[in-house]
Amino acid sequence: MDKILLLDSGNTRIKWAWLTAAGLDHPGSAAQAGLDLQAHAQSAWSKVATPTRIIVSNVVGDEFAARLSACTQWLWKLAPEFVHAQPRACGVTNAYADPGKLGADRWVALIAAHRHTPGAVCVVDCGTAVTIDTLTADGNHSGGVILPGLRLMQRALFEHTQQISDDMNPVTHPLTPFARSTQAAVQNGSLYALTGAIERTTADAETALGTAVTRIITGGDAARVLPHLAAHYRHTPDLVLQGLAVIAGGSS
Repeated sequence: MDKILLLDSGNTRIKWAWLTAAGLDHPGSAAQAGLDLQAHAQSAWSKVATPTRIIVSNVVGDEFAARLSACTQWLWKLAPEFVHAQPRACGVTNAYADPGKLGADRWVALIAAHRHTPGAVCVVDCGTAVTIDTLTADGNHSGGVILPGLRLMQRALFEHTQQISDDMNPVTHPLTPFARSTQAAVQNGSLYALTGAIERTTADAETALGTAVTRIITGGDAARVLPHLAAHYRHTPDLVLQGLAVIAGGSS
């Protein structure tokens, strides 16, 4: 049975799953920082199967693409297929004047959302950066916004102030405007900023489209953000992998 290796290479983590006739299987992830790609491919991927195709969403640049290509050629004599945004594919029409400038992860996520969700959709991806994209019921991408993620907001304070230091441990504080430590104030401030932006953008999208939208949230910080959002959001951690499955001609 054919197995296709799907890879979602983000700024912070790389995620993967195998597409088979039964759907997505053997999912996993690893941090990008310090990743020995060749050793990882041998230990995590080659033990599952020899892929017939490798389909990749990559937002971390040419250096990673070159390393991955060298790795898969060495291991399987197989070249990865890197997805790039197109003017139109899989029922989705790209709103960008230069379609190729839309990030591959955003494009693939929109394809997944359109395939699996009837009606208009807002896709919120809470990663290193946060992107919010709107899609009409007939698959027309209306455009989107990009803003810094939680850690990037905090880092901006660390780098441009004198008395706020980068000693923020990943501690969950109760969300309140009355924080009683600098650590809590910075973490809560970034969370307020992000949740406020998400709520306002998705509400404005709904008003502009004149119809209710399904809100989908994905990305590494989605679980941190989701409890503080007032509207209902469908949490779909593997949205990009689902989109790669659609592009591969399968079904997730």
